[in-house]
Amino acid sequence: MIERGKNYAEKFAKQVKRNPKKYPDTIKLMVTRYYKWKKRKDIWFDVDRANEMMDWVETFVRHTKGDLAGQPFILEDWEKFAYSWIYGWMRKNEKGKTVRVTRECYIQVPKKNGKTLIAVGALGFSMYGEGVLSADCYCCASDFQQAQYAAKPFAATILNHDALMENSHIYKGPKGTVSSVVYEYMQDNLAYQNQFIVMSKNIQSIEGSNPHFVLNDELHKQENMDQYDNFKSAQIARDEPIMFNISTAGKGSSSVGMRVYREAKEVLKNDDDDSNFVMIYEPNKGYDWTDRKVWAMVNPNIGVSVTMSALETQFISANRSAHKKAEFLSKHLNVFVNGADNFFEQDQVQHILVDDLGDLQGERCYLGLDLSKTTDLTCVSLNFPTHDENGKSILKVKQMYFIPNADIESREKEDNVPYTDLVERGFVQLCDGKMIDQDQVMNFIVECMDLYDVQQLNYDPAMSQKLIEKCENLGIECIVVNQYPNVMNAMIDDAERLIYEKRILTDNPLFIYCALNLVVVTNINGMKGPSKRQSKKKIDGFVAFLVAHKETMTAMDDVDENGMDELISTIYR
Repeated sequence: MIERGKNYAEKFAKQVKRNPKKYPDTIKLMVTRYYKWKKRKDIWFDVDRANEMMDWVETFVRHTKGDLAGQPFILEDWEKFAYSWIYGWMRKNEKGKTVRVTRECYIQVPKKNGKTLIAVGALGFSMYGEGVLSADCYCCASDFQQAQYAAKPFAATILNHDALMENSHIYKGPKGTVSSVVYEYMQDNLAYQNQFIVMSKNIQSIEGSNPHFVLNDELHKQENMDQYDNFKSAQIARDEPIMFNISTAGKGSSSVGMRVYREAKEVLKNDDDDSNFVMIYEPNKGYDWTDRKVWAMVNPNIGVSVTMSALETQFISANRSAHKKAEFLSKHLNVFVNGADNFFEQDQVQHILVDDLGDLQGERCYLGLDLSKTTDLTCVSLNFPTHDENGKSILKVKQMYFIPNADIESREKEDNVPYTDLVERGFVQLCDGKMIDQDQVMNFIVECMDLYDVQQLNYDPAMSQKLIEKCENLGIECIVVNQYPNVMNAMIDDAERLIYEKRILTDNPLFIYCALNLVVVTNINGMKGPSKRQSKKKIDGFVAFLVAHKETMTAMDDVDENGMDELISTIYR
């Protein structure tokens, strides 16, 4: 419960002053800035106005997910400090009107620390509690689906309270998405309308708008500055607008989030922009990413919505791959990391390359096909689920690559791959001319059927229709595998696990080459898929492997001691 007259900003500032080792340097800079402002004569802190806002949030906003679903959003001390600063510091404008000092805020905290509800609280107050007539409020994100992470909880806040819902209309789009909310009311016998709009990438519609509140959610995922800049310019004429930026650190140096983050850090350092409030929870310079004290320092909701046990689980995965370490640093420690990182590092995959896979003739295998047209590699991957001498399930991978022989020397230089040498070693076949010869690929598949116990052919549908029709005429069951994250995520995760456990073997060095080139993209649900566009070099061989692995990951079973005896007796019967 928010107590009338209590300065919650002061309460948090004193906590930081009393125990500075518990807080990041960025938070200490924020508190130092607060105490500097207290000495100024041109601005003042209005406790009642700040507390009115927070009281509205705790009254109307509720948790919509997890263990706290349905319960009121009770603010933590650090959240009260943020709201108090944004809504409490006041000044006189050029017209002599008392207005808020803060026009923009940048709040950056790690994942699972309640960012969304902080944004929903500010958005709801702007629409319903602040008393601004004809307030236009927007929610912006990298795309429409990302914006739903804030739009849906906001709609739920309205639906959960009759007082808000009585004069509100929630407009929905496909699959239950929220596109807009309109709040109609009367004041002094005049009709007014506050509206909330989920913004798409149509930035032309911003022109002519007069936004009171703009929520930029997960700025690190936004790559184009136009939307941010246009909205900021559109707010200039308003007395008390809010550009509410809230994010977690991300990947890459080109995102909107990185630019705004750098500007925010300058504000913290120099205190040269009164209109901008900055709160950043990030590790200090020279931090140890394995130190649990660092984890607790940068996650303000540790013990509330973030648990140390959950971070421990993520840390174990992060120790296994460069990709997951980057994920841990950016999402859970709030550190910006380099973009487009390759999924695997050299020392992770080099051990799976062996000189000889042994005699596989007659063995059960599943085929994966990634077919290209011209300069990309075409690959047929043969995945053999089998066992080691101890009965542990392993996966042996044989591959054949196809590439046009036109300009082969320039391709060798461009890719830094000795294709002609690999042809001589039997790992690559050259196709005459500038195109992949699908008949040549077909002949190889027929050879595989003669040599091995081919169970199934999985394929990427791009450019493969005619070849697949021929394969089906031979009696092979052919299954399409689209390269979408919701399809490929399970194969990528399982392949990473098997590589870490040293349970994948291949004799083809091009498989290692393609694995090291792999870059994955992640959708809004956290599912991963291979990205040929973001991968700087060719990844076709690893994609062909993943396509086949859709079947082999379910065909790998360990054999116990009794089963091993039966297996040996069957082999040597």
